[in-house]
Order: sequence, then C-alpha cells, then structure tokens
Amino acid sequence: MQLLFEEGGEIRAGTVLSQQGEAYQVELPAGKRTKVKSKDVLLQFAQPSAIEMVRQTGDLTAEIDLDFLWECAPPDEFGFAELAAEYYGADAGAVQQAALAMALHGNPVYFRRKGRGRYLRAPEDQLKAALAAVERKKQQLQLQGEYEAQLKAHKLPEAFRGKVLQLLFKPDKNSLEYKAMDAACTALGMTPMRLMVAVGGVESPRALHEAKFLADCFPKGTGFADVDVPEPSADLPVADVQAFSIDDVTTTEIDDALSVTRTADGKLRVGIHIAAPGLGIRRGDALDAIARPAAVHGVFPRR
Repeated sequence: MQLLFEEGGEIRAGTVLSQQGEAYQVELPAGKRTKVKSKDVLLQFAQPSAIEMVRQTGDLTAEIDLDFLWECAPPDEFGFAELAAEYYGADAGAVQQAALAMALHGNPVYFRRKGRGRYLRAPEDQLKAALAAVERKKQQLQLQGEYEAQLKAHKLPEAFRGKVLQLLFKPDKNSLEYKAMDAACTALGMTPMRLMVAVGGVESPRALHEAKFLADCFPKGTGFADVDVPEPSADLPVADVQAFSIDDVTTTEIDDALSVTRTADGKLRVGIHIAAPGLGIRRGDALDAIARPAAVHGVFPRR
C-alpha cells in the first residue's frame, strides 16, 4: 500500500512497510523511513509506486492552471478530493488527486489551509492584491539580477549613479541596489569598496578614502562659509619633496607624513613632516570660529 501524507509542512508519498494501530512505518522514495500517524494521511492507493507518484504528480502539478482552479473551487471550505473531481472529473485517479493536493498546498496566495487536506479559496480582492505583490516582487528580483550581472561584469548600473557613497557608508540593506552589490561581492570575493572602485562608481581609492573621511567627520556636510585662508609665514621653508601620510585608516587628523629623497652625493634623506595648521589660525578669526566647535565635539581629536 502507498500513502500520500503531510509531514513537516510538506506533502510526501511513501510505501507502507508496516502498521501498528494508528501509525504506519513508511519508506520514502529516497530510502528514508519515517513514522506517519493516520491523522496525517491524505490518500491511500495501490498504484502507482511512491517513486512514480512523485514523478507524475510533479509533471501534472506544473500543468495546473491556478486561476482556473480558483474559479472551480467552491466558496466554502472544501477537501482536495472534492476539487479534484470538479477539476478533472468524477473519475479523477490517485495521481490527479495528489497533484491537486500539492497545487493547493503549495499556493497559499490562492488557497488557505483549513486543516489536513482541507482548504478555502482566498477572497477575490485579497487574491488580486496578493498577485500584484507577487508580480512586483518578481520584477524586483529580475531587476536585482540584472544589477548583479552588470556589477560582476565590472559595469556600473545606471541606477547606482548618485547612490554609490550612500551604498558604501549608510546603506539601506533592503534596497535592490544593496542586495545586488552584496551578491556580486560574494560572487567575486571582493569588498563593496573595492568593487565600487573597480566598476567606476568611485573615481579612485584616494577619492574613496576622502569620501569616507568626509562622511565620518562631516556627516552634516562641508558647506562652511567662505573665509580667507592666511598665507603661511614667509620664514617657513618649503620642502621640495613628495610626502606620504603615515596615519592609519582610523585616524581623523591626518597630519603626519614622511618623504625619502636622494641627495646629490647618492645618500638617502628621510624627511619627517608634521602639519601645523594652528600657525595659520588666530583666536577669534573666521577660521577659528569654524574649527573650534569641531574640535570641541571631537571631530578633530586633540593630542
């Protein structure tokens, strides 16, 4: 004897090995054995075998027209066998009944479960709203897939323009753009920052670091009033070198640098460079009025 039964929220088929009271010992098509209570059994049949039942119902379920099935369903609660007789005819066999049970069970948008093997069709207005939501979700997933494919091909999707820095620093993780970027990063084994540089979303690593600094230290923007920046003192020597910052990525005051040059006699000279912006700011002037609140609030940590 073969059984169609519900287990773990899914409809399964299996071959009965033994029965003890209200319980069956059943072997599933994959060879696993399970205990099935009689209250969970939806259908008993002799033919086809459980393996063949799974194959045939899979093909038949895919052919069911859900819209037409919903129209065929009675307005009140019903059993899957009743609807199978209405949809396929009074002589609906085990495979057809099982296929219909799986179609009802696997489409909660159209049909609500009311118990083992029993269902109620969704109200028309709710069905229309649910189908519209499903279609929107389908279109969103398709668009997300297109974004992901473009990113993996190192192309910046048009929808990303103007959003890249927000995606990197303050992302909405529910947005299609973020999900596509996250999936592309996983597939390519890259960080979001490296990917955005690679696809041209950010001009260069330097531009990225500058943008990160501004986002962290000036979250309200840099729209300060125009001020006259004083010239440095004439007695300060200008070094004819190219200096490189030695601060790490967590530093908010990038004021240390070094340089290496070769002298005329072939020796290497190492230069240590310390920024001293305070030399150009006097207490009470326009620059001081801008810089002082920032220092007080910790934007520019003091040593």
